[in-house]
Amino acid sequence: MSIDFRKNANVLTAVHKFAKPKERTNSNPYVVDGYELHARPELADRLKNLMARSTPEARLEFAFGIPMLCTSVGRVFATAGGTHSLSLFLPEEENWGNSDPEYGEPWRQGYAWTKGRPHTPADEEQLVSLLRHAYAAAMKMDAGVESSG
Repeated sequence: MSIDFRKNANVLTAVHKFAKPKERTNSNPYVVDGYELHARPELADRLKNLMARSTPEARLEFAFGIPMLCTSVGRVFATAGGTHSLSLFLPEEENWGNSDPEYGEPWRQGYAWTKGRPHTPADEEQLVSLLRHAYAAAMKMDAGVESSG
């Protein structure tokens, strides 16, 4: 399983703008597949841990230094970037976060942890539920493509 570039053109085009080719060195170990990691390692771990709780059938991949979760058919449904941001593929009435200006609709961008108050178990469950929803929406999109193609 890997990222399908045709299915994710808008996301991959957006992240490619920020890509910084680099070689991994002892002084700069934050390089993945020849690109500088564009998420704090703790945030990449956070995305991986959320995946394990919400969508264990998904896979963590990296594109141009951005950690991404993708479905078994290669559709990206979640990414992480910077110090605290998650972007989720949420095409229905979900109002979590804000519209993602880089990826466009129906992507939403928000925080991996709560800001301004302690992170609670309810906050954690909300993120797990949102990832499940994003995964289901991505799978539904591919089911529609496969049945019509």
